[in-house]
Order: sequence, then structure tokens, then C-alpha cells
Amino acid sequence: MFPKKIFKCIILLLAISSCNINGQKYQNLSVSDFDKKLHDGNVQLVDVRTPEEYAERHLKDAVNINFNSDDFVDLISKLDKTKPVLVYCLSGGRSAKASALISKKGYPQVYNLDGGILAWTSAGQPVETPGGAPKAKGLSMDSYLTNVKSDKLVLVDFNAVWCGPCKTLKPILEEIAEQNKDKVIVMPIDVDQNTQLADAMHIQNIPLMILYKDGKEVWRQLGAISKDSIMDVIKSNSK
Repeated sequence: MFPKKIFKCIILLLAISSCNINGQKYQNLSVSDFDKKLHDGNVQLVDVRTPEEYAERHLKDAVNINFNSDDFVDLISKLDKTKPVLVYCLSGGRSAKASALISKKGYPQVYNLDGGILAWTSAGQPVETPGGAPKAKGLSMDSYLTNVKSDKLVLVDFNAVWCGPCKTLKPILEEIAEQNKDKVIVMPIDVDQNTQLADAMHIQNIPLMILYKDGKEVWRQLGAISKDSIMDVIKSNSK
């Protein structure tokens, strides 16, 4: 019989690697494993971002089915259930929800790209750019580095409008910014509107907060946390 601690670890690993929806599973894959699946051939690659995001850049041979469109369920129902379905978005949030829904519809082989196209490009994997090399979009790295230099602390919030935890964090950061104008500048950055910067920063998941002091990074947090926790970090770096 397994010791209880080992048994719990096994259960945790299984929970991390796959999600169970009504008995159906989808599996999260790293960039390398996702790439291997693609090279196995005979797969269906689905980009669940918006048409605008897809038009800017996408993985080769990907079909665009917008997760936020009214006809998403109807469109995924046309996929072949005998072939693996590989799903991705920008950072893995929308594609995880889409993968769960596709699995729930009875597709037995569904794979989600963990970290999305941000992780894909960060790993040096190629993408298709239909209009040629994409035009600079949003902040450049030079502008970003200039903006984080201040006599106050600068708290950067990398987010996206479709990201649930980002929505939770937004009013908290707005409140912090309003109540601590003398100490900190809160700088929200939408990764969809700043794709080149997100690539350059190797951002793979959001929300991501980075605190700068005198232009240097002093703290980083992935995922939403409480206002008190954020304020503790601000106070400790204000001295």
C-alpha cells in the first residue's frame, strides 16, 4: 500500500496534467509535447482567439474558431471526433475553457497548449504572419524600460480583457493606485494590445504583476492575490 503522502502526490500530478469534465478529459501539454503532437500528423489544430488576433499571427494550419463567438459550440461540433483536437489561445486561459467544452461534447482526444502562443513564441517556435512581419504593436521594450523608471515604485500589471483573474485584480489595483499616489504608480498593460512587448518579456501566463524600484525589478507575482498582500510588498519596498 502506498504511503498517504505519495498517494496524495500522485493524485495532485494527475489533477495538474489533465482536467476531468463529466468523465471526459483534456490534457495540458508543454510547447515541446504540443509540437510533437502536431508532427504526429492527422490532427485538428484550433486557434480559439479572435479573428483579429489570428490575422496578426497564428500556428501553421490552424483553424480559427473564436471562443467568444455565439456560434462556437456549433462550429466545434463539426470537428472530427476520430482525430485529436489541439487547442491554443494567447496564454492558455481561453483554450483551457474551450478544451473543457470540446471534451464535454464527447471528443476523446483534446490537448491544450499550456501558456498559449506566448509560450510557443517564447520557446522559439515559428508562427504564420499572413500580412508579413507584424507591425510594432503597443509599447516597445525601450518605452517600457523608460516607463518603469521613476522616483516612485512602479507596479506593472500584465492583463487581458478576457482573463477572469485579471478582472478580479483590476479594482484592487485601481484602489491601491488611488490610495497610494505618493508611493506607487500602477501601470496596466493589456498583452493583446502589446504582443511584441509580451514576447520580449517572455510572458506566458497572466495576470502577472512586476514591481520596479529605481527601474529594477524587485518583486514578481503570477496570479491574483489579496490587496493586503500587495500592500505588504509595496510598504516593504518603500523604505
